[in-house]
Amino acid sequence: MSSAAAAELAEHVGHAVPVVRYERTRHEDHLSVVVPAGKVTHVHVPDHDAKSHLVTAILKARCEPGESLELFGTSVAELGPRERKRARTRIGAVSKVVGLVTSLNAWENISLPAAYHGRPSLENVVALAHEVLSAFDMAPERFLAHLPDELGMLERKVAAFIRALVTAPELIVFDALEDGLNPQECRRIAHFESVYRAHQPQGTVLYVEVKED
Repeated sequence: MSSAAAAELAEHVGHAVPVVRYERTRHEDHLSVVVPAGKVTHVHVPDHDAKSHLVTAILKARCEPGESLELFGTSVAELGPRERKRARTRIGAVSKVVGLVTSLNAWENISLPAAYHGRPSLENVVALAHEVLSAFDMAPERFLAHLPDELGMLERKVAAFIRALVTAPELIVFDALEDGLNPQECRRIAHFESVYRAHQPQGTVLYVEVKED
């Protein structure tokens, strides 16, 4: 590649449209979030209310008064029902905003997106679940048969993570990922990012946390 072509490519990458551009003004507080495409971004918000609004807006592709949001270069205010649904399918999350269904076991929760959208095949979902569970040294037969309330906090997050991977999301949101975990579990769950990258090399990762005092 010539130096001129390399410079042109660098300029193009530098001006790539962000995956997320979010603004929220509340009283005198202002929150601004920009998430570059293909990068890992850590956002620390001032409180749980701000975190809830940010994560909910992104996952629902919908804003409340005082908020503005662009996803994949388009304002969500301009999205019709079909476009909004399509935008949401491009996003995965480990978050209480889209928690596990308590009346369904882990396998039913994980396979729910495939059953709803008709893809990928259940065989592929089985293979994915076994792959990820093996990476975390969890026995699939025991894990998949349990209801969420019968699983530990780490296991519930793993189930939510596998469910998120099913739709091959372009953006994955990790919402307060370490909440409720002990230090050893935090070290294990840190591997979510590398597992996601293995499946979506060009994907975008967003961590959202509340600032510590």
